[in-house]
Amino acid sequence: MLFLMYSALLVAISLIGAYLPMFGRKDDGRTHLMIAISAGIFLGLLLFMLLPEALEESEEGGIDTHYSMIVLALGFLAILILEKLMDHLHHDKCGCHEDGHSHKLVSVSSYIGLAIHAACDGLALAAMFMAGEEVGLMATIGLCIHKFAELFSLSSTMLLSDYTRRSSLVRLGIFALITPITGTLFFMLFSGMEVEGLLGLPLMFASGTLLYVTMCDMLPEAFHREEKEMKSLALILLGVGLMLAIALLFPHVH
Repeated sequence: MLFLMYSALLVAISLIGAYLPMFGRKDDGRTHLMIAISAGIFLGLLLFMLLPEALEESEEGGIDTHYSMIVLALGFLAILILEKLMDHLHHDKCGCHEDGHSHKLVSVSSYIGLAIHAACDGLALAAMFMAGEEVGLMATIGLCIHKFAELFSLSSTMLLSDYTRRSSLVRLGIFALITPITGTLFFMLFSGMEVEGLLGLPLMFASGTLLYVTMCDMLPEAFHREEKEMKSLALILLGVGLMLAIALLFPHVH
């Protein structure tokens, strides 16, 4: 019951983060500034949380680092191939290259990578509760902050696409449920079992997808407007700093 209560809290905090970018009138300049801070959040998430966690889990599972990096590359290449194939098919179909379609691919790519990460977060949260209620509480607090920033960033990418606000909110609502649902199922099915080392390769694949989205989509988009380059740079650094602070405050809960 306590696990379900904390899961409900996690969903509520996540949805607040998801809904914030959707409020107010859609303004291209404001949207690109939100993309800038989101790019920083994604970069910090990758460097300070996802990759270190993936490497640690892989080592605990006895997986050689070289194999882990191959899976990282596969995640990167999978999104690259998917994005370029979808872009090529769309270009052939309509004979054009629309920014809206390109931005939609960014949001889809982000969604795929972060969905894998969210599922792994659910497993990690369940494992923390198996270790004790106090550990589970700290994990929940850390994940609430983590998910708020993550959903804010994902929501910002959807502002650039041609999704309607309602469609975006439905997708974000589904995303917010991934961590608590996977965590609840894992907690019910595997309570009392040893789970360390199982998440390494899925997290490496998710890291690869997020690496592509951050470096090839988000950062270029953040600097799309030359007149706001310095503002974008400052917001990127702010996003990176925010995730570094979360990683330092909650080193074992992401």
